[in-house]
Amino acid sequence: MSRAEKSRIILIGPMGAGKSSIGKSLALLTQKPFIDVDEEIVRTSLKSIPEIFEESGESGFRKIETEVLKKCLKYDAVIATGGGIVTSEENRKLIKDNGFVVYLYASVDTQYLRTMNDTNRPMIAVEDPKARLHEIFTKRKPLYEEVNDCLVDTNTQNIKQCVEQIKAEIRK
Repeated sequence: MSRAEKSRIILIGPMGAGKSSIGKSLALLTQKPFIDVDEEIVRTSLKSIPEIFEESGESGFRKIETEVLKKCLKYDAVIATGGGIVTSEENRKLIKDNGFVVYLYASVDTQYLRTMNDTNRPMIAVEDPKARLHEIFTKRKPLYEEVNDCLVDTNTQNIKQCVEQIKAEIRK
């Protein structure tokens, strides 16, 4: 991996782990641009994520997500990904090969507390969102672990502490 690729920081983890908020703080600290893959999907498709899911299903969304990820990886930036980006083998390879990958861990209880009032999450727009979060996390946890360079527990640390830990891990 080239030096530029190592300086690119890619945040992965479940919904509600803090990828966007920690990513913005990390970008300020490292003086890198911040790119949120989900925001880029909305900006380029001119549709909300729930609209994309409704029109194209999860598979249609995942195709768009991969194309947007490829564009985002052209920049030396802090990149926050969507929680499900790791479900694609192609995406896992792209992430692993193109940056320093930080797995932001959050328990299912924490995910639920942080997402329960968010209507922009079609994956948990179901009768029992907590059970759905558990089901999703059980499938994705090994995939996050497969590609990460470091793990940061966002259950017990605030944004500043998470950013400091990431900074220390990058220096190693």
